[in-house]
Amino acid sequence: MLVVRDEGRGDPLVLVHGAGTSGAIWRRATPLLTRGRRVVAPDLPGYGGSPAAGRGFALEEVTDRLASGLQEAGVPAPYDLVGHSMGGGISILLAARHPERVRRLVLVAPAGLAALPRPVAALLGTVAAPYAVARRRLASPLAGSPLVRRLALAGVARDGARVPVDHARAILASSAGATRIGPGLASAAAADLRQTLAGLTCPLGLVWGEHDPVIPRRRIEIIRRARPDVTVSVVPDTAHAPMLEHPEAFCAALEDVLDRLAG
Repeated sequence: MLVVRDEGRGDPLVLVHGAGTSGAIWRRATPLLTRGRRVVAPDLPGYGGSPAAGRGFALEEVTDRLASGLQEAGVPAPYDLVGHSMGGGISILLAARHPERVRRLVLVAPAGLAALPRPVAALLGTVAAPYAVARRRLASPLAGSPLVRRLALAGVARDGARVPVDHARAILASSAGATRIGPGLASAAAADLRQTLAGLTCPLGLVWGEHDPVIPRRRIEIIRRARPDVTVSVVPDTAHAPMLEHPEAFCAALEDVLDRLAG
């Protein structure tokens, strides 16, 4: 069973997090998105409170576990699906493998569309897990300091000091239950889902932080080549996790994209 945060009423909006965190990454945005809809933020298998799927992090296996977990949680299909970073790649696969379940797909700085060589991706995964653990242990107790938040959330936020202390601590702590940070990051970094994306039948949108150093927004052009019909919104003055750094601007961008996809 997946751990699922489920709030609000109305048509469901499913939010899928990236590597190194959990459904907690959406906690600043959720109150803004529950106005008139049901917002569902699961912990992916091997993250947060959800048990892992298999020994590693096979994207297809994780995707099918996510789809079945949402069904078991009583989330009716079709739903709008939003995937961030590694969760973007998983969301692409969910829309491809279970097309009847996805009404509209919005990707937030998605991984899985510019494959790294497997040895490089594996090295990235090997480094990522110890870094996340060290960051949590060292930075979380000191997150009251704006300087510490800037350093600990570098890349995630353009200015980590803008993230409230309790939210920063929650994001740093979210790696505590993550047993698949390295394998998840390695699998997403090595994946090339461009053909899969091109073959999707659901409407597609993108939301991107203007100054994202983790997955630069120039990758929008890669996605445009696969899906020329994509609808795009860029969130100013944010980095890789605009939903955490500027939730009001992120939610406005997401709502705008969803509205345009509905038209």
